[in-house]
Amino acid sequence: MRGYGKSLFREGSLLADFGESLGQGVRQQKQAVALNAAKVDAELASKAKSEFIANMSHELRTPLNAIIGFSDMLATKTVTGEEKVMQYSAYIKQAAEHLLALINGILDDSKIQAGKLSVDPEPISLSVVLDSCILITDAKAKEKNITVESVIPDKMPMLLADPLRLKQILINLLGNAVKFTPEWGKVRLEASVHSAGFATISVTDTGPGMDAAEIDTAMSPFGQVDSGFNKKHEGTGLGLPIAMALARLHGGDLQIHSTKGVGTRVSIFIPLAAATPLAAPPSAATHLHQEQRLHS
Repeated sequence: MRGYGKSLFREGSLLADFGESLGQGVRQQKQAVALNAAKVDAELASKAKSEFIANMSHELRTPLNAIIGFSDMLATKTVTGEEKVMQYSAYIKQAAEHLLALINGILDDSKIQAGKLSVDPEPISLSVVLDSCILITDAKAKEKNITVESVIPDKMPMLLADPLRLKQILINLLGNAVKFTPEWGKVRLEASVHSAGFATISVTDTGPGMDAAEIDTAMSPFGQVDSGFNKKHEGTGLGLPIAMALARLHGGDLQIHSTKGVGTRVSIFIPLAAATPLAAPPSAATHLHQEQRLHS
């Protein structure tokens, strides 16, 4: 019996050792998987930052070169005549405004990542905000003979939004739509009231469209969709991510519907200026979606 007891004890020890060894192996494997995932994430983040820096160096250099070049021409009186001077002064102003927009985009993204960007909602009229947004994007649209139209109900309720941030969202969406729509194309903004207590504002274009993978890229900070048409239009890749973050800060969301070769519709959901508590925004479950067909 003593030998049998010792045998059981030894077998128990062996089982315990085996169990401990197995558990240690599983823990090490989990750690290795976690480390590998962290490494992949770090590499992707590093790649995104490198691409952003490379792209931004070009984006910042272009307007700066324009400002310096036109300023030199004015300073050395290479350009003569009041009309030419006014024209070149306008070029400098446009380049400076573009540069400021780039810098503001980078600063806004930094604040969003740090959780320090806030909104100050108040009851506002969509029509009032929209008029200035269309005016800002109208010049670019006319250069490409793009038709920009808006459809807003006559009795559209007031929205509960930060006027400056809502304007920023709409300028981003309209600007993107005009940028990626070819000549003689069409951009349409529509607004409607959703039953959940939100307004839906959609911007639809007749651009090249995106597939599911390209939508994911477009919605990632600094993401640049790489297609033949889009290569003509470089940018920071911050417009849509910032628009989505601002919509969510309002308690709303952003949703994309796109079809290759047909176009893209980007919708935001903004709370109505109502006293009753609001339900979750219509797109809270998913903000990215690819449609088989895009209805104009």
